[in-house]
Amino acid sequence: MVEVDLKEIKGFLQEFDSPDREILSKFLEGKRLSSKERRRAIFYSVPILSLAVLNRRFQLNKSRAEEERVRYRPEKMGDIGSVKHLKVLPLIDFYGVGELCTEPGVSYYVKADDVGILFDIGLNDKQEHPSPLLRNMKALGIGVEDIDYIFISHLHGDHVGGSTRSREGTFALSREQLNLSHVETFTPVPMNHPSARVTHMRNPMVIIEGVTSIGPILNPLFWYGSVTEHSLAINVEGKGLVIIVGCGHQGLQKIINRVESLFDTPVYGIIGGLHYPITKSRLARWGSSNQRLGGTGKPPWDPPNRDDLKEAMEYLKAKSPKVVALSPHDSCDESIEAFKETFPDAYTHIMVGESITSS
Repeated sequence: MVEVDLKEIKGFLQEFDSPDREILSKFLEGKRLSSKERRRAIFYSVPILSLAVLNRRFQLNKSRAEEERVRYRPEKMGDIGSVKHLKVLPLIDFYGVGELCTEPGVSYYVKADDVGILFDIGLNDKQEHPSPLLRNMKALGIGVEDIDYIFISHLHGDHVGGSTRSREGTFALSREQLNLSHVETFTPVPMNHPSARVTHMRNPMVIIEGVTSIGPILNPLFWYGSVTEHSLAINVEGKGLVIIVGCGHQGLQKIINRVESLFDTPVYGIIGGLHYPITKSRLARWGSSNQRLGGTGKPPWDPPNRDDLKEAMEYLKAKSPKVVALSPHDSCDESIEAFKETFPDAYTHIMVGESITSS
C-alpha cells in the first residue's frame, strides 16, 4: 500500500498557478464540494495518485542509495601522481563572454599538463549543427583533435548533447555524430557511441597520472528515478585536489566525503555544478521549475532552500578551499552571490570563454 502525506502533496500543488487550487485544498482537507467541484477534484485525483506512487518510489530509492553508501568502502588510491598545470575552460554554461554561445548545460575543456579532457558535452537544445559547443570550440581555437579523453559526469540531456541522446544512452558533440575514434570516453553508467571507445567506470580509477574519477555515486531524484554521477579529482602539484563536478546530484557533502575517503591529499578547489536552484531554475519545462522541483534529492514540496545552501557552504568552508567556482547552469543567481560572499578570496565566476587555472 502506498503511503503518502497528503498535506505535503497539497503544499507541492500550491507551487503551481492554477485556478483549481482552492478546490484541491478543499478536496485534500475532506471538505464538502459542489457537483462541479467534485468533477474537478476527480479530474485531479489521477495526478494526486501519481504523486503518491512517485513518492513511494522516491523513498525506496533513497533507502537503496543510503544502503549502497553505507555498504561501499573504497580503498585509498595511494599515490596517483600529479599535474603541474591545470586549466579549466568553460565551453558551455549559462553565462559567457562576448558573442560565445550559452545554454543551461555544461561542457568544460580540462587541460591537465598536455592532455585535453572534454568534461561533458552540453545541451544543444535545438539540435543544431554545428552545435553551440562546436561553435564555441572553433571561436576559442579548440579542435576535436585536441580532445584526448571525454568524461561524462552523468546521463542527463544537458550533459550529453540533448534529451534524445540521453534516452539513447549515448552522447553527441553536435546534431551529426563526429568521428571520435581517437578518443576514450569514461562514463558512470553503460553508454554507447558509434566511434569513440567507451569505458564504464564502476569504481574510482586513475585516468592519467594525477587525474582520477572518484567513482559513481547513486542519488535518488523524485521525477527521474535515480541518477548515477561521478566527478573528476585532479591532483595539482604543490596545491592539492581540484574537484570538477557536472551537476552535483550526489550532494556536495557526499562528493567531498568520497574524495576524503580516497585520498589523504587536501581539497584545493571545487569547480562545476552543485545544484542549488533555490529561487528559480535555468532549465524549465512545461511551465514548471523542473531543476528546482525535481532535479535534487528532495521531494518537490520541499525543494532546496536557503538553509540547505547555508549548510553546504559552511561544510565547504571548513575545508578551506582556495578555488571555488559554482556553475550557473543549475544554481540560481542568489546561490552564486551567496557562494561569492562566503568565499570572497577563493570564488571565481564560471563564464564560457574564461579559463580557471591552477598551477
